[in-house]
Amino acid sequence: MRLTKLEVHGFKAFADHLEFHFEKGVTAIVGPNGSGKSNVSDAVRWVLGEQRARAMRGAKMEDVIFHGSSARKPVNMAEVSLHFDNTEGELPIPFKEVVITRRLLRSGESEYLLNRAPCRLRDIQDLVRGTGLGADSGVVIEAKMIDALLSDRPDERRELFEEAAGVGLYRDRRRSAERRLEETTTDLARLDDLINEVQSQVRSLARQRRRAERHAELTSRRFAVEISLAVREMAAWKDELEALDGRLTELQGDVPGSEEAIAAAELQREEAHAARATAEASRVELARLASEQRDRTQRLERELAVAEERQRSTTMRRQRAEEERKENEAFGRRLREDRERAATDRSTLEQEVADAAENLQQRLSAEQTTREAVQQARAALDQLERQVREHRDQARRIELDRDSASREHAETEQRREVLEVERQNLVDALENIERELMTAREQVQVSQADAQEALMALEGARLATGTARTADAESRAMLANALERRTNLEGKRNALAALERERVGLAPSSARLLKEKERFGEGAVLGPLTDFVSANEDVAKLVERYLGATMHAIVVRDAAAAAAVRSWHASAQPGPLLLLPLDVVMEANSDEGALAGAVESSGEASRWVRALLGRVKALDGGDAFVDERGAMYLPGTAGGPGPLQRRAELTRLESDLAAADAARDEAALAAEAARLALSEAERAQQAATEAHNRAQQEVRRAQEVQQEVERRRERAERELAQSNALAERLVSRLAELEQRTQQLASQAEALHARAGEADSDITDAREALSVAERDQEQAREARATWQVAQAQAQARLSVAIDREKRLAEEDSTAAARLESLARELSTLSEADQDLLTQLEGWRTELETERKNLADADARLAEAERAVAAATAQSDACESVLDEARRRATALGEQLHGAQLRHTELSGRRETIRQRLETEWRRSLDDLLAGFEELDLETEALREEAKTLREALDDLGPVNPLAIEEHEEEQRRLEFLTSQRNDLVAAKQSLHQAIREIDSTARELFLATFAQVRENFRQIFLRMFGGGECDLRLENPDAPLDCDIEVHASPRGKKTQRIHLLSSGERALVALSLLFGIFLTKPSPFCLMDEVDAPLDDQNIGRFVKMLNDFKSKTQFIVITHNPRTTSEAADAVYGVTMQEPGVSSIVSVRLRNGPSVDETPADNTVVDEMSPDRAELDEMDGEEPSEPSEDGAEPEPSPA
Repeated sequence: MRLTKLEVHGFKAFADHLEFHFEKGVTAIVGPNGSGKSNVSDAVRWVLGEQRARAMRGAKMEDVIFHGSSARKPVNMAEVSLHFDNTEGELPIPFKEVVITRRLLRSGESEYLLNRAPCRLRDIQDLVRGTGLGADSGVVIEAKMIDALLSDRPDERRELFEEAAGVGLYRDRRRSAERRLEETTTDLARLDDLINEVQSQVRSLARQRRRAERHAELTSRRFAVEISLAVREMAAWKDELEALDGRLTELQGDVPGSEEAIAAAELQREEAHAARATAEASRVELARLASEQRDRTQRLERELAVAEERQRSTTMRRQRAEEERKENEAFGRRLREDRERAATDRSTLEQEVADAAENLQQRLSAEQTTREAVQQARAALDQLERQVREHRDQARRIELDRDSASREHAETEQRREVLEVERQNLVDALENIERELMTAREQVQVSQADAQEALMALEGARLATGTARTADAESRAMLANALERRTNLEGKRNALAALERERVGLAPSSARLLKEKERFGEGAVLGPLTDFVSANEDVAKLVERYLGATMHAIVVRDAAAAAAVRSWHASAQPGPLLLLPLDVVMEANSDEGALAGAVESSGEASRWVRALLGRVKALDGGDAFVDERGAMYLPGTAGGPGPLQRRAELTRLESDLAAADAARDEAALAAEAARLALSEAERAQQAATEAHNRAQQEVRRAQEVQQEVERRRERAERELAQSNALAERLVSRLAELEQRTQQLASQAEALHARAGEADSDITDAREALSVAERDQEQAREARATWQVAQAQAQARLSVAIDREKRLAEEDSTAAARLESLARELSTLSEADQDLLTQLEGWRTELETERKNLADADARLAEAERAVAAATAQSDACESVLDEARRRATALGEQLHGAQLRHTELSGRRETIRQRLETEWRRSLDDLLAGFEELDLETEALREEAKTLREALDDLGPVNPLAIEEHEEEQRRLEFLTSQRNDLVAAKQSLHQAIREIDSTARELFLATFAQVRENFRQIFLRMFGGGECDLRLENPDAPLDCDIEVHASPRGKKTQRIHLLSSGERALVALSLLFGIFLTKPSPFCLMDEVDAPLDDQNIGRFVKMLNDFKSKTQFIVITHNPRTTSEAADAVYGVTMQEPGVSSIVSVRLRNGPSVDETPADNTVVDEMSPDRAELDEMDGEEPSEPSEDGAEPEPSPA
């Protein structure tokens, strides 16, 4: 796998779409400071998933989008793509070319694409894992990373080792397993708490279940008793309902005869309506014909007026066409004269163009001669300047070596002084660390004691929470029972209130009178007797049994009102009716124990109540009644409850409902108190849990602090020993540096002298080049003058030819227009003659249509008279139909009376049905289905029903869902127990998985570490020409978590700490380490951003040699200012320039294996294969690119 292409668009200074093509080997990227070279490395890191805006040298990620320049507007999107050749299948994806793209919009939206298909960053990271790629894998190496790799922070260099070893995947899996283990532990603790809570609820629900089962047993027996009583009461009305059914059948047989008479009358009415409709249809048809005749007459009048207007318009058009024909004939004569003049001008201009072309050819030959002379002079000057640059480059490298030696001498002296201070600081730091270690150990003991106290507090809080949950469940059950009882009472109350509003159970005749009481005047009909009586349920039952049908009596104001009602009764025939006038009843006293004393009466009707009940006493609970005369009344079988009992039951239900409301409110208050107590207990448990967690964290934190202090102590002891050894090596190094400085100074003076001798030859060559360039400029100006003359003559000739063509086209157009006008004049004359003939015909037709219109109006008047006669016949039929309907209505009223009585009895049955359905919440058919009546006396059934009700009341409120809830909670407890067992097994499995991951990752890491260590030693010897180096694990027993220490000692120096090396030595050590990692597992490519900046000329040579050795295994993209790196190592060069302010462009040159990537279009020439010391590369590195030469040989920015 290798990198083939980098595409950037809108990224930082790369405003346009640019492509970098990369071949095998080393590609150098050069250019002036600020031209945008480092943006290439930023683009590579960004597309590989870099998420830190600071790493992109910005404040926010949107800063990578091109912000515009003085000449360009900002763009709204940045996009970077990396193209990889995956022919060998190193990436686990079935494509030979893999394209990774990242796109960012200015609105903040971002997306990743894999082969142009959207994907996640995680998908790309998984794809390139283990290949050496990745935002943090070190594929991009910057100058600032040299210090980071060798700093005291080991995390960054450890990532390189882990990427090479391929343990990143195992580390991610281990972190995932640890997170899952932590979640499993938390879930297990939470599940234990939940199981304790559910066990408590199961015990509470078991007690509630036993009460609910007892309640269900009593309710079932009560159901059988109540249904048996209801069946016996409804059987008492069966005979009367059968008689009413016969009467209804007879009346329903008479009704069809009256309906047949109505049908015959309706048939006669329909025939009369049909005759009237026929007459009306005839009238409508005649009216339509008359309207159509009138429309035709008006249309002819309008068409005649339009034809006359068209005749006038045709005459005017013919006159205008004649005038236009004369004007076009004069225009055609003028066009023919202009065409003759244009032909003469064209001939003259053709001769001028031929003369200008001949003179231009002569000037081009002279210019070519002067160009060849300039090229020869420039080649000679380039040869001399190249020799001078070589001398000066050698002198510059020697001076750099001398300056480097001087700096190293000063740095070594300074390091020796700093080292002495550090040694003293290390001694002091070691003493401080010892004190910190004692403090940390004491803190661990204190934290452990606090954690034990928090654990005890947590256990107490859990016990209190369990108690509160039990109390909360019981209070919620009591509240549910109270709500259910209130709902039952309210349902019964609403059902009885609806019956009371509809006056169900009142005689039909009384109900009809009450509906029509307004016709007798205000206050004439006061209402039924039951509206003025109230009593408790027992007394109401006695009164209804004694009064019987008298309960349906209507109280009226006086005898006159009774007479009016009697007249209405004679005509309406509503059925039997008892009236109680207030002015005829005498005041009566009540005996002690009489029924009148047990009831409450109000209003003027109270006299009738006392008259009817004042001296009546009940015997044996209502089985017999005795009046003031001693007469004994024995009532029949008791019927259903009447209005008095219903009103008494309503009163009782209202009081029961108020008591239920009070019980509900009390239960709600208790439930709320229990809920608050539970919430408080849960908060206390949560607080205790958090305190326990904090205490555990404090213990872990204190232990970590203790371990960190112990590591710091060991590190300080090692650093103190290394510092003592380093001080001895610095003294010997100072003497070596003084001798090397003197040798380099003498070599530099000799090279400067040889460069001065060549300056005079360069001056003469520049004067010869100046003369040749002046001759070339004069020849170019002469050639440009004749080019302008030729272009002007050619332009005039083109204008003349165009003018001639245009005149010919206008002449042809004028002739066609004259012919068209002649045809139009002929057509207008023929149309005028035809229009005169048509006008005469229309005038004759108009007279005929006017006569036909008069005849149609006469026939329409006759039809309207026929319609009036048919209407009179229809009205007579309507009168006959009304009489038949009145007879049918009388039969309907008789049928209605029978139906009312039938409805009354059915209403009583419906009352029993509603009572049963309301109480048992099932339909009556469902209640009676499969029911077997109890074989007991009626009174025994009533007594048992009363006993059952009292037993249910004594049982008190129960939770009707206790059985289901108990079974549900029991199943939930079993489920939670199985879940806990699963979590325990999962926890053990996760522990085993972590041990296996650690074992595998340890083996991989140790094998890779050993290989990198050996490679690092070999590369270090080649880069430094000797010396010693090593990689060590701080804690070999824990290789996956310990620091990796780098030790290096250049040739002739003793082992010393890395940060005491010079910047050049540190860069070489870092590069040696990176190359050692690449040898272990070469990355597909490596991008180096000015990493050779700290190196002197000698070390540059070693660096270049190392690149050449490794480029067969790894692609290198090197951003550099150093000409040796470019000329000696690079196979291709990209130059980054800013020809347009604020916008980067590129120039590419291939140095070894073929023509340059860019071709120059000026003379269709190709840049020759360039030597490594090509001068243009030096100019790119040090200054802005020079102006392109006249022959166009300078490479231009490659097109995007």
